[in-house]
Amino acid sequence: MSDRETAAGDLGLVQAFVNSVDLEPGVEELRDPNTLQAWLVAKGLMGSDEPVHETDLKNAVAVREAMRGVIGGNSGQRVYPVDLATLTEAATASRLRLRFSADGRPRLEPEASGAVGAIGRLVAAMYAAMQAEEWERLKLCGSGTCRWAFYDRSRNQSSRWCNMASCGNREKARRFRSKTSSPRGGEVARRAGGA
Repeated sequence: MSDRETAAGDLGLVQAFVNSVDLEPGVEELRDPNTLQAWLVAKGLMGSDEPVHETDLKNAVAVREAMRGVIGGNSGQRVYPVDLATLTEAATASRLRLRFSADGRPRLEPEASGAVGAIGRLVAAMYAAMQAEEWERLKLCGSGTCRWAFYDRSRNQSSRWCNMASCGNREKARRFRSKTSSPRGGEVARRAGGA
């Protein structure tokens, strides 16, 4: 959805990767090795002449979902060891190494090339984003059917939904219906209505 909050820099790259699947309508950008290659090339993570295979696609999707799991920690959700292990495996496979750029700033860079290196660059971007103050602003939508990664621009970092107009209102209505449909909730609703 175009009106969802987006981040910039490394944080924005991680957000874009996690949101390469929109869980609610089930729209998947990374459908096959060709679409993964196009996505990675468009983000400047690898060259267009480097091949991408089915195993690369499988690994990319696993890393994406592991990133989603870790981002969930910013929304108060549990971070599972399997997600951390998946990210560690991707970092190891890409042989991430610390390198200093011309301006003297350190960055993690993969020694591996191709899709493995590109996935390593995504893991390195996540690491860099986690070092920044804004990391905790990247959250998952509180709607169980959405789980879109969004940038929380609220002053006190208390946003729960990617978009209040859609997910927020739908979740609030669902909770209200749940309260009023329970025997006790229905009784309260009847009393309030004068019945």
